[in-house]
Amino acid sequence: MAAGLRAVRRWGLAAAAPPRLAFTRSASVVKKANNEQPNWLGVGMAFGTSAALWGFLIKEHNEDEMEYERRKRERRHKYEGCS
Repeated sequence: MAAGLRAVRRWGLAAAAPPRLAFTRSASVVKKANNEQPNWLGVGMAFGTSAALWGFLIKEHNEDEMEYERRKRERRHKYEGCS
């Protein structure tokens, strides 16, 4: 046991030594952009999502306008009956 401790001291081995930065690896890898072969699937998904969102917003807007006009007609009809 004592010989093991002497070996640790002699060779500079520490049990709880902090990890050195030279041995750490990054989780992300950066690649050089390849503009000759664009990612057409990603481009199509981006434009498709944008078109779908615009379509949904226009549909919601039209439904809101129809609801507004319907309530306006009901309100006008309600007040015309009072006089």
